[in-house]
Amino acid sequence: MSDEVNLRTRRSVRRYASRPVPDELLSDVLDLARCAPSSMDGQPCCFIVVRDSTTKRTIVDLKNAACPPSKLAFRADFLAHAPVVVAVCVDRTQAHDRVRENAVLVTGHLLLAAHSRGLAGVYLSAYESHGGPLLAALSSLLGLPETVEPVTLVPLGFPDEAPPLKSLRPLSSLIHFERYGATR
Repeated sequence: MSDEVNLRTRRSVRRYASRPVPDELLSDVLDLARCAPSSMDGQPCCFIVVRDSTTKRTIVDLKNAACPPSKLAFRADFLAHAPVVVAVCVDRTQAHDRVRENAVLVTGHLLLAAHSRGLAGVYLSAYESHGGPLLAALSSLLGLPETVEPVTLVPLGFPDEAPPLKSLRPLSSLIHFERYGATR
């Protein structure tokens, strides 16, 4: 399969087979993810790999408690059934004031790397833009030092669902030349 086809077929998956993710496979995926660009090449990201069912259940409870009413359809219960949950964290002292940007770049690479190796996952925020308690609770749960904060959570596993291809907006509606709204 070409890389182009592979990228076009990546989907967000929330149901995983009970099959464990081998350490070697996970290590390969995380190695590919760390190739992501970072602000001023600070490489501030690190990964907390969570396999323990009690810790995953606690993460579920924390995420659900932080879920705004408008997003109740997107509860995090499925995290408890993922073989692995990866917390993408950033050391603020190495992030050059780009904590979220660095983590999002690594998370995008993580999802693509997982897909390229037959795994699936979905992007979840591990922070609250309005300053809620999720960040502090996750930091405590994961034993993070004061300068390191969790930014995203990525459950990973072998997919147990095949989401349909998504309908994309036409490329021509996304491209503007020189100024917004200008076409060729």
